[in-house]
Amino acid sequence: MKKKIIIDTDIGDDIDDAFALLTAMEGNADIIGITTVFGNTEERARIAKKLLRLYGRGYENVPVFAGHGIPLAEEKQNTEHLCQYTEDVDCPEYAPDSSDANDAVDFIINSAKTYGKDLTIIAIGPFTNIAQVIIKDKKALELAGEIIIMGGAYYRQYVDWNVLCDTEAAELMFDSLENVRCLGADVTHRLKLTDADDAVIDGYIGTRQELKYLSSLYKLWKKWSGGIGVLHDPLAVLCAFDSSYVKCESVPVKVIASGYARGITLNVKAYGKASYNPEFRSFDMSKTHTVAYEVDRERVISDFISYFK
Repeated sequence: MKKKIIIDTDIGDDIDDAFALLTAMEGNADIIGITTVFGNTEERARIAKKLLRLYGRGYENVPVFAGHGIPLAEEKQNTEHLCQYTEDVDCPEYAPDSSDANDAVDFIINSAKTYGKDLTIIAIGPFTNIAQVIIKDKKALELAGEIIIMGGAYYRQYVDWNVLCDTEAAELMFDSLENVRCLGADVTHRLKLTDADDAVIDGYIGTRQELKYLSSLYKLWKKWSGGIGVLHDPLAVLCAFDSSYVKCESVPVKVIASGYARGITLNVKAYGKASYNPEFRSFDMSKTHTVAYEVDRERVISDFISYFK
């Protein structure tokens, strides 16, 4: 059976989430649903819905659920407009299939129980929805075939956005699950587009409506960020199709949830003399996750840019 895919995304901020959704559709992925996470999840869902509808070819029927916008340790949800917001996404045809965050959680749980090892969950935003699934029914995720995340940094000591936005959720995920496939920002930052690649996307003049929309979103994001795109999240999708895009190793990971190092995803294998630290005397070194340490940059960028040519 072809693997079923759920994409859990914070589409609407950094452009790479929208690029990841395009990558999944261009790869003919069997997307059974999309859940949105962090902040204005309703608006995120509407952007995803529009992209799916413009792409068509059956993807217009993929359900989209507005998931949890409030991190585990916070109480208030940010509902400000996203940088990729356009007024047209407010129209009824782009409404999410549910705006009840618990429906997003139940969708993931029920899908894991239905498809088991044939299900891959690609989590490319903060991990609040994943944590809420663990809280409600941890065993459901254990039934799934694989969870692939874009998040963390395992070979350089800095804080990745997806972990920082809900550190408690990331901590719960790493402590509760085994063998999550992790694509850290220290690897994905190598996937910055060149000026020539940037020009291809920014200047798209073809007839495909979904690519015109993506080009417009890219312009909005660049105006907001002042940067050039990095293919963080598309790598997670590509790796769901073909693991040879990266080289990985098994690593025990601990999320630092307090103090000056809050948000660090500590690669305990590389942490010198960890066994001498009293904090790690009870740490289970046998529980590992698959962590990427190398990426085929030229292949990733070439494969992605080909969609616009």
